[in-house]
Amino acid sequence: MVSEEDFFQGVDLIEYLKLRGGWGQLGNDKIARQDGANTTNPVYLAIDDTQVNGSVTTSTFGYLGWETVTGTNVGLTAEMFDGRLSIESDYYVRDTENAAIPVSLKLQAGSVLRNVGTIRNQGLEMVLNWKGKISSDFSYTIGANFSTLKNEVLDLYGQSYINGGSAEFRQRSQVGEPLMSFYGYEVEGIYQNQSEIDNDPIASANGLVPGDFKFRDQDSNDELNDDDKVFLGSYIPTFNYGGSLGLTYKNIDFSMNIMGQAGNKILNRKRGEIIWTNDTNIDADLADGLWNGEGTSNKYPSASGLRRGWNQNFSDYLLEDGAFFRIQNVQLGYNLKGAELIGEGMPDARIYFTAERPLTLFKYNGFNPEVPNGIDRQFYPVPAVYTLGLNLKF
Repeated sequence: MVSEEDFFQGVDLIEYLKLRGGWGQLGNDKIARQDGANTTNPVYLAIDDTQVNGSVTTSTFGYLGWETVTGTNVGLTAEMFDGRLSIESDYYVRDTENAAIPVSLKLQAGSVLRNVGTIRNQGLEMVLNWKGKISSDFSYTIGANFSTLKNEVLDLYGQSYINGGSAEFRQRSQVGEPLMSFYGYEVEGIYQNQSEIDNDPIASANGLVPGDFKFRDQDSNDELNDDDKVFLGSYIPTFNYGGSLGLTYKNIDFSMNIMGQAGNKILNRKRGEIIWTNDTNIDADLADGLWNGEGTSNKYPSASGLRRGWNQNFSDYLLEDGAFFRIQNVQLGYNLKGAELIGEGMPDARIYFTAERPLTLFKYNGFNPEVPNGIDRQFYPVPAVYTLGLNLKF
């Protein structure tokens, strides 16, 4: 412990300082029971041409083993200003070897897990807390925390990349990029008129019309193909944060907790479902932003273009900013002493009002920015819950 060393005794600002470091290795067996099982649906024809449907499940668990997580961290714990300020900070590096990554099947749709990668997660975590008193009746606490995360594929065991997701919503794992990043075309804008199309070799070759997407020609060869697809972002947040506030004045107490994240993308799958169905409603931002004539929009295609094959190519049109800020919890309470208020033998009471998730701010055009693996499959919005309560203590 640094603060107990002789050379540190003259430092009055910091009362407590401890440096720490660690290394460890764990096996990760958190793989769902059905993972590694490949299900097919063959159709058999009997002699009399009677169709018999069935399902056969073939297990590939023999190819799927535990992941190995190796972690290294260095950090410190400190207390300053007579214990009013406390700090905890850690820098960590966690490498996952034999990572179970979804691999697309070659002869049929879907994917199956395989131990085919090494993934690194590294970042900084910090927690700060301040406590103080304004008077003998009034005290407060303030807390803040944040963490950064850089996710990177280090090795795919000889493979240049591994495709995941689906044909319509492609994700790709590649060395040097985050795991299962979104992969597709970048939208430069919307073709506004016929003259613009006539002067664009890509538009002319593909029979495009005004109101169609203009995809970026990354290699400037006047052709659009797989070489023009790029990494469009990751579903993994690079920054998470939170905070807390606590106030106590005589018999009244108040607390609030906030949280949020940034640096990630969300796949708006609901918009993507327009690709194969006509019975899906569209969000207001898309409806209001559809191209309907020259100069009306350079962001979204025309209404008829939504179902045109060209515009159905996976692109950053379907990806949105996943950042959000949320007030997670607010509580206001009042404590009553039964003996003082009414008389000896009466129970103490606490009256409180609690609001759970009363406010969430985000730019995403869905109901909820917190979605598994960054893919919004029309999840229900997270409800706000308000509670008025009374506790009696006998």
